[in-house]
Amino acid sequence: MTMREVYGRPEYEVLWRQARKAVARGQVKLGYKAPNPAAAAAVSDLIGRQLTALVGTTIVVADLDERLRTGEFHCGLGEVLAAVHGEPVVFSPEQPSVDASRREWSDKILTEALTAAGLQSAPWASLWIDHVRRYAKLPPEQLAEPAAQAIAILSRLTLTPGAIPTEWIARTDLAADPRALDRGQKVAGLVLRAAALAHGFEFPKTADDERVLWERCGIALDGLSATVLSVGLPLPRHADLRDLGGAPRDLVAPGTVVWVCQNPRLVEAAIDAGLTKPLVCLSGGLNTVTRQLLSRLAASGAVIHCHADFDRTGLLLTRHVLAVTDGVPWRMGADDYREGLDLARAENVDLPPLGPDPGAAPWEPVLTEALRAGWAVDEEVVLPLLLADLS
Repeated sequence: MTMREVYGRPEYEVLWRQARKAVARGQVKLGYKAPNPAAAAAVSDLIGRQLTALVGTTIVVADLDERLRTGEFHCGLGEVLAAVHGEPVVFSPEQPSVDASRREWSDKILTEALTAAGLQSAPWASLWIDHVRRYAKLPPEQLAEPAAQAIAILSRLTLTPGAIPTEWIARTDLAADPRALDRGQKVAGLVLRAAALAHGFEFPKTADDERVLWERCGIALDGLSATVLSVGLPLPRHADLRDLGGAPRDLVAPGTVVWVCQNPRLVEAAIDAGLTKPLVCLSGGLNTVTRQLLSRLAASGAVIHCHADFDRTGLLLTRHVLAVTDGVPWRMGADDYREGLDLARAENVDLPPLGPDPGAAPWEPVLTEALRAGWAVDEEVVLPLLLADLS
C-alpha cells in the first residue's frame, strides 16, 4: 500500500487537519480530540500513547514527526501531509502575527465586558479570558454578544469558593433567551467555565457535574422539578421555586415559630389531626427550594425549630438547617434520644443499627455519647411527642 492509502484513512482525517494547521503556523504542539473510537485506536497506535474518543489531548509536533520517521515509510510529518493532501505544507511567517492579533482582539472583548460589569478584578477573571480564548471555539467576530450575555449572568451568581447560596434562581430566569443556558449552548459554556474556575472545579463533562456546579452558584436547573412540602404557610402544599418567587417576601410575622421535620409522615399526621402551625418538611434532604424557603423564613424573623431522625443523615440535616437559619433543635437532645429508645421498646418497635460514626451534634455534645447505645430512632417513633408540640 502507498503512504497515501495508509495515512489517508478516515481515522486520521482530524489528526492531519490539525497537524497541517500547526505546521503552517509554526506551532510546537497541536490539539487533538479523536472523533470516534476507531480514530482513537488508530492515532494511539501511531503516537504510542493511549487516547480516548472525544477526550482532548496535546501532541508535540516534533514527537509526531519522529514517530512517523521510524514508521513504515520512514518519512517525516511534512512528507506525510503532502502525500495525504496532495500539496506540501507551507509555513506562513505572517500567520503567527495574525493569530496573535486575533487573540488580542478576543482578550480585548472579554476584558472590556468584565470591566463594564465590575468583574475585571475577580480572582478567576484572567484565567477565564485565557480559557475562553483557547477552548470556547468562538472567533472574535462572534464573541462580543455571547460574552456580554455570559458576564451579565455571572454578575448574578454566587462565585465565592465555599459560600453557600441563600437564594436560588431558576436557570431559565437568568437569561432573556430561556434556551441560552441549556447544555451545549455557547453562553452556557462561557458561564460554566468561569463558575468552574471560581469554585476550583474541573470544567463539567456530564449533566450531573453541571447540576452540581449550577447549584453551587445558586442556580436551580429549572423552577419546577424541586419542591418543598409545607403546611401553615401562604404557599401551595408542594411549592416550587416559582411559587416562592410569587409569594410574599415575608411569609410569617417576626417571632413566629416555624417547625421543621425530616419525614413527610409527620406532616401527614399533622394534617389529619387538623393542626395548622407552620411546618416545613425536608423530605429526607435539603434541596435548593427548601434552603431558599428556610433562609427567607429566618430573614423574616421566624424562629426555626428543627427535628430529624437520630441517625447520621438526621444529624447532618439538623446541622445544616441550624446553620442556614440560626435556629434551635427540636427534641434533638440526649434525653430525647433516650425517650425515643424507651418508646420503641414499649411499643416493640424494631430499630435499625446506627452505625459506628453518626456524626457530630454541636448543639448538645452529650448526645454523641448517648448515641453509643447504637440504635437509630426514626422520626415516626416519636411522632406522638412531636404532634403534641404542634397542638
